Amino acid sequence: MRRLVAVLVGLALSIPLAAISAGVSVAAETPLTQVDGFRACISGGGVTDMLLLVDESSSLNRTDPDFARVTSASYLVTQLGGFASESSAEVNVAVSVFANSYTQIQPWTPLNAGTLPQLQSTVSSLKDRVNGMETDYWTALDGARKDLAARAAARTEKESCQALVWFTDGGINYTIRANDADKAAYGAAKPFAPDTELTSAEAAESVRTAAMTDICRPGGVADQLRSSQVALFGIGLQGNAESSGDFLFMESVATGAARTDAAPCGKLIDPVPGEFHLATDIDSLLLAFDGISSPGSRPITQDAGICQVSVCIDKAHRFVLDQSTPGVRVLATADGTNLAASLLNPAGQVISLPKSTIGSPQSLLSDDNKLTYTWLSDKSLTVSMTEGSSKAGWSGLWQLAFTDPIGQSGGRTSKSSIHIAGSLKPAWLNPAATSLHVGETIPDVRLGLVDAAGKNVDAASLLGEVQLSATLVSGQGRSSVVAAALGKDAVANPVSLDLAGYPVGAAELVLELSITTAATTTADGTPVPGTPLEPALVSVPLALLPPAEFPVLASKVDFGQSEGNKELSASLPVSGVGCVWQVADQPPEILAGPADVGAIAVTLGTANSAENCLHVKDLTSLPLTFKADQAGNGSVNGRVALMIAPDGEPGKAMPVNVDFTASMAKPLNSANFLLALLVALILGPGIPLLFLYAAKWYVSKIPGIALSAELIPVTVLNEQVQRDGQLFSLRPTDLTDLVPMKPSGTRSLMINGLELKARSGWSPFGSGFVSILAPGRFAAGSVAPGTDNSGVNARLPLAVHNHWAVLRDVGGDPRSCYVLVLVSGTAAAAQKRDIEGDINRRLPDVLARLNDKASKLEDDRRERPASGQPALSPSSTFPSPWEPADGRIQPGRPGEATHAPAAGGEPSGFSPWGTPHS
Repeated sequence: MRRLVAVLVGLALSIPLAAISAGVSVAAETPLTQVDGFRACISGGGVTDMLLLVDESSSLNRTDPDFARVTSASYLVTQLGGFASESSAEVNVAVSVFANSYTQIQPWTPLNAGTLPQLQSTVSSLKDRVNGMETDYWTALDGARKDLAARAAARTEKESCQALVWFTDGGINYTIRANDADKAAYGAAKPFAPDTELTSAEAAESVRTAAMTDICRPGGVADQLRSSQVALFGIGLQGNAESSGDFLFMESVATGAARTDAAPCGKLIDPVPGEFHLATDIDSLLLAFDGISSPGSRPITQDAGICQVSVCIDKAHRFVLDQSTPGVRVLATADGTNLAASLLNPAGQVISLPKSTIGSPQSLLSDDNKLTYTWLSDKSLTVSMTEGSSKAGWSGLWQLAFTDPIGQSGGRTSKSSIHIAGSLKPAWLNPAATSLHVGETIPDVRLGLVDAAGKNVDAASLLGEVQLSATLVSGQGRSSVVAAALGKDAVANPVSLDLAGYPVGAAELVLELSITTAATTTADGTPVPGTPLEPALVSVPLALLPPAEFPVLASKVDFGQSEGNKELSASLPVSGVGCVWQVADQPPEILAGPADVGAIAVTLGTANSAENCLHVKDLTSLPLTFKADQAGNGSVNGRVALMIAPDGEPGKAMPVNVDFTASMAKPLNSANFLLALLVALILGPGIPLLFLYAAKWYVSKIPGIALSAELIPVTVLNEQVQRDGQLFSLRPTDLTDLVPMKPSGTRSLMINGLELKARSGWSPFGSGFVSILAPGRFAAGSVAPGTDNSGVNARLPLAVHNHWAVLRDVGGDPRSCYVLVLVSGTAAAAQKRDIEGDINRRLPDVLARLNDKASKLEDDRRERPASGQPALSPSSTFPSPWEPADGRIQPGRPGEATHAPAAGGEPSGFSPWGTPHS
C-alpha cells in the first residue's frame, strides 16, 4: 500500500497543467496518504478489517457524560453497514477497549443486516465501560497490532485492507501503584519498561517517556502498524480540563508528525500514514467518525454560514449531481441552537427537514427521488438521497442550508461532509489471460469504466469531465506510467504494459479515475460548475513471474506468533522447476520490529549457495526459519532476498525479494509474578486482590455468540493438508448446526467428546483463555501461544469463534490428526474460505511443532516408570475415559467414549454437542 500511495503522488504531480486549469479535479489537489491506499485496496476487491479501539478510562465520566462516543461510534457502524450493503464489499468489524490493559470485547464479525444489531449492542455497552485506570497508548496499540496481524495471517485468498479507529479522551499517562495490592492488580511494571516499577511520580514519568520512545522510535510500534499496511484514524475528545496539546503525541502517532515543530514519529512517515481529528463535542465527533464511514472514498467537506430568519442560497452547502451519481449522503452540523434545515432541489423548491425526535429517521420524496434524514443532535443531521427510477428531478444543483428563525447566529459557521456515491470506477477490462513474465510487453491493454454491477460504461457518454490514469508499480517501488490523464474520448484507446526492467514478485496496476459532474444552472439560469468527485482509486494486484524455466516463489510468508525467542518455521509456496538458494550471511532487511532483540535471521536451511540449492521439482513449499537473538514484544516486518535459477544454470540467477512478518511476545516472568502475588497476599489486605480474581473469573466466559463446530479427520503429506485424499476444504455439509449456548456465555462446552473450558489463569489481570480438554490426545490451538506450558494441551482465546485446533492421538501416526473448526454462526462464505485457507497454510507447521513436543514427552514417559515416577498424559488434570488405571495411554477418537450422565442430568447421547454449562 505504501508503494501504491507513493506512486500516486508522483503521478498526480505529472498531470499536465492544462488539465488542472480546465477545472477537472485531480489527485494533486489533495495530498495522498496511506489512507488512500486503504481505500484503493477496498475498491480493488480486498476485504476490509476495521478495528474500533475505544478508551475506557474513568475520566470519560467527566469528558463524555452524555456518551457522545457511543452515539458517534454507533453512527459509524450503521453507515459502514450501509456501505457494505450498497457496494457488496466484505467488511469485518471488531471492538476493543483499553485503559491500563487491552481487551477485545467484540470478535471479528462480518458486517451485514443480520450482525448489525449485535455490533450496535456491543457499541452501546461502551456506556458502562468507564472504570479503567491509565491511558496506556503502548498497550493499546500493541494489542491492536496483534489482533490485526492475526486477522491478516488467517486470510489467504484475498488482499487484507485494514484500518484502526483509535478513540481516547486524554493524552498518554501512567498511574502510581500506591501499594502491593495495586501492583498485583495492575502490574508493577510494563513490558516496554520491565525494570521500572510504577511506585513514584518519577517512575511514572520515566515509564511514560519509555512508552513514547518505543512507539515512535524507527521500527517501533507505530512503524510496525504502518509496515503491516494498517491505516490509522486517531480521534481525540478534548474535555474542559484538557488542552489540544495533550493530543499532540497521539496526532504524531497517527500522522507521523504533529502540526508543530515536534520530531517525527517513526521512520515510515512518507506518505502520511493516517489521519487525526480533534473533537470537542458530539457534533465534531460525528464529523470525525463520518470521515471513516465510507471506506472506499473520502467525503467532500465544505464550510458555509447560517441563513438568518429565512432560507438563503449564499450560505448553503452545494453539490451537483448527474447520471454518474445515483446516491448521496450528507452529514451537516452548525454552530447554533434551535436551527432549521432545508434542502433546495434542482428546480429551486425548498424541502423542509423539520426537527422531530433526535435519532428518529424521517422519509420524504422529491419527485420520485427518496430522501431520508435524521437529526443526530440539536445541531447535526444526516440526509441520504437515492435517485428514483424515473430519474426526474435528480440531475442538477442541490443545496442544503441551516436557518436561524430568530436571526441571532450571524457570523457563525456550518460544516458538511458529503458522500457522493459515484457509480463508476476504473477497471482493466481485458486482464491478461496468461501469466505476466518480466521482460515482456503486454499489448492491447484495455482500460475503462465499469458501474456497480461490473458492466462496462462508455466514458464518452458521460456529460461531465473524466480523467483516467494508470501506473505499474513493483514491490520494491519501481514504477512507470501506463496511461496519464486520459480524457473521456481517449479512455477506449488501448495501451501497453511494458515489464522490461521489473523485478520478479508482487506488483500493482494502480488505476485512478477523476470525475467532475456535469455543469448546470440554477433555477434563474445562473451557471454552476460541476462538483469534482473524490478520485476513485483501484489497486489491481499482479504477480510478475520469472521466465518459464525458473521456479516461482510466493511473494510473502507469515511465521506466525511466538512467546520468547523461539525459532519459528514457515513454508514458502513454490512451483515450477529450477533451483533456489540464499546468499550466505546476507541478513534480511528489517522495516520494523521490537527493540533490543539483537540480530534477526531468516534462513533457508543449508541452501546457502548455488552448489547447495534446493531443486524445487516435485516440491510445493520451501522451509524458512526465523530466529531473533533475544525475546521482544512486537511485529517484525521485513523482506529476505532469495536467488532463483534454472537447473544447472546458476549463471542466469536472479534475486527475488520475499516479504515476511513474525509476531513476538516476551513470556511472563513467573518468578516475579509469584513474588508479587505472595507480597500482596501477606502485606496487603488481600481483599482487593481476591476481588480482582473473582471479577476476572466472572467475566472469563466463552461469549454467547452463535457458534458452529466441526471435527474433521485429516492427513498431512508433503506439508499439504488432505481430507479423504484431496486438498483440505470445507464442504457444504460442514458447520451446519449451532452449538447450544446461553446468550450470556458459558464456562464449558462439550463438542464431539471434547470439552472447551474457560479459565481465568493465575494472574488477576489480563484476559482469560479456553483450554481444550482432549484426554488421550495431544492438541494445539491456532492462536499463539496455542498450548499451555507442556506444549501438548491446546488453548484458545475466550472468543473461540473463527479459530481452530489440531488434535493427534497419543501413540498414533504423527501425520494423521483431527482439526476442530470453530466458526461464528453468522460467518459468511468468504470468512469460512479464509479459515479454510489458514488451515491449509498453517496446520502443517502447528502439527510439526506439536509432534516435536509430543515426541519429547513420550520419550520422557517411557523413562519415568523405571525411576518410579508416575507417567503423565495430556490433560492429566482431568480423568480420561481413554486411559486405563495402570497409567498406559490408550489411543482413542473423540466421541467414542461413553460417559455416564451426572445425577439428574441429560441421558448420555442426548445431544451431539453435550449440554452447555453456566
